Amino acid sequence: MPRNAISVASLLTMTAPADRALLLLADLGEASARAHTEATLVPAVSAVLARHLPLRRLDLRRGAGAPGAPEVRRGAGGEAVAVFALRDAEGAVGCATMAIGEGAALDLSPALIEAIGRLLAVALRQVQVLGRVAAIARRAQGEKRALREELDRVALPRGVVAASPAMRAIFHEMVPLVARQDTTVLVRGETGTGKEVIARRVHALSRRAERQFLAVNCGALPEGLVESALFGHERGAFTGAAARHLGMFERASGGTLLLDEVGELPRAAQAKLLRVLQEGEVERVGGEGTVRVSVRVIAATHRPLEDMVARGAFREDLYYRLQVFPIVVPPLRERPEDLETLTRVIVDKVAASFGRAPPRVSAATMARLRAHDWPGNVRELENVIERSMVMSTGDELVLSAPLSAAPRAAGRVLTYREAAQRCIEEALRASGGKIYGEDGAAAALGLKPTTLQSKMRKLGIRREGGEKS
Repeated sequence: MPRNAISVASLLTMTAPADRALLLLADLGEASARAHTEATLVPAVSAVLARHLPLRRLDLRRGAGAPGAPEVRRGAGGEAVAVFALRDAEGAVGCATMAIGEGAALDLSPALIEAIGRLLAVALRQVQVLGRVAAIARRAQGEKRALREELDRVALPRGVVAASPAMRAIFHEMVPLVARQDTTVLVRGETGTGKEVIARRVHALSRRAERQFLAVNCGALPEGLVESALFGHERGAFTGAAARHLGMFERASGGTLLLDEVGELPRAAQAKLLRVLQEGEVERVGGEGTVRVSVRVIAATHRPLEDMVARGAFREDLYYRLQVFPIVVPPLRERPEDLETLTRVIVDKVAASFGRAPPRVSAATMARLRAHDWPGNVRELENVIERSMVMSTGDELVLSAPLSAAPRAAGRVLTYREAAQRCIEEALRASGGKIYGEDGAAAALGLKPTTLQSKMRKLGIRREGGEKS
């Protein structure tokens, strides 16, 4: 011990009883000031009393009755037991029982006991007030969180338009409802209707909002690399795999993954996707074990999945696993209430990217926009406005090309996969299901029979008799 250091015990023996009592009260005041709850107050006060007195026990009871004046009696073990009220300027707070062993350096006089009682009463009153303040703060935090959630539900981000009843129902009712859970969502609608905007909104309102949102267009993935892109691969799994690659599911773990155009996935990838949804596990290509992932999956498609299930191009079990919470986005032609607001939002966005003031949209221009059928939906509207703003330099938006008000075309451009599927199915029908021979489907398509069978397997095409090729 340093030469100038003096222990509490030696100090107590060197000071007069009155001074020792003041030291005790000062230490009690300092310890109680640092306590913020009753759970921390009692041990702190007991530790101080034990340094000054041979304390055996200290009990504090809030609101319990106590004698008007402190009582000191002898306990069964020979200790002095003091029972006294905890009373401050506002009144009684509680009652204390303190057991002191023999050999105390301090005399437990009524005045000292009463002073200890007043000090402990102030400390108890303080932690009681702090407890109420903490409870109010917790309640305010909860109310703040609830208000933020309500604001997020009602106030949409800039650029998200929901003026029509259908879109209001989606953004103000369906999306907030499903966002609270990790339920798989299937967003359906024509190309360009804003399916990814809805997916991002679900993510933003979910408990995963602070984690990643990743989107992958399944139709844009090369057929031979679909599984590697989604589920990853190990080093050496195939030619060119020089290092381990984490797939989209592992990269999005903890967050949300949007599988856009999920109907374009080949059958083998569909089986692996089903396992991820059911088991929460992925297996990298060339891997020997599984990897646990926690991903909120949102799928989107413009394809008629029911028809694809009927002809075997899409797994039925995967269809029902994705169709847990479907959201159907109506095309722009069915929600004219959104057109004017969308136009102004897009005009402002394009003008900002061009570094110019937004041009005025006249009533005549809006009338022409309303007369159009918008087969390309919002994406087509964006393209029309951007093209028009490139061509018009004045302060009024001038449409650069005439918009036809004729009914929408009966069909749409088929994808390569759809076109190949339809072509093979028509050739099989014309040949009565035959593949081989001069009058078989392979000869009609100019393919080798084995090549045709391979394509049929990849596309999930069956013969008319139901026999799978």
